[in-house]
Amino acid sequence: MNNWLTILAEQANINGQEGVAKVLGISKTVVSQLINGKYAGQGGNMDRMQKLVEGAFMNHVVVCPILGQIPLHECDKHQCNKSTSNPIRLRLYRACRSGCVHSTLSAKHQFKRISVNQEQSRIKQYSAEATYSRLERQSITDNGGHKQLCELLKQELIALAYRYNRLLDEHSTPPQE
Repeated sequence: MNNWLTILAEQANINGQEGVAKVLGISKTVVSQLINGKYAGQGGNMDRMQKLVEGAFMNHVVVCPILGQIPLHECDKHQCNKSTSNPIRLRLYRACRSGCVHSTLSAKHQFKRISVNQEQSRIKQYSAEATYSRLERQSITDNGGHKQLCELLKQELIALAYRYNRLLDEHSTPPQE
């Protein structure tokens, strides 16, 4: 048995198949089939399952162009994202379909590359006031109230933390000669 399958079986013994399925974002039937060696025989995507297990239980990470360093199974979850109502999810949707090296989406789900002049891609300074206003308008438009506004602010802070930490990582590594 592969190492990742052994770890999957151990986690299922500890947390139950349903608990493992929730963490991985798959059904408990798939977890059972993987453990019993029946998933591949039914045409299942073993590479994807391996990435999910490695990300969730073996601490394998990738560097997302939007969120920074994230677990492998979260990368897969973002690639499957279809919701673009949230600004961060929209950026993830675009990044996953714009040639991200970690994307496993088929060519038909990828965006066509467009060349952009350097002058057009000037980096804008972050405006907390403008971001708050945009999120407040979004919450009002969606009739979400304060609870949705708090969730949107939480997601914005998480994205800011990832970007900030990525900048710290870039500046803390010694320059290569």
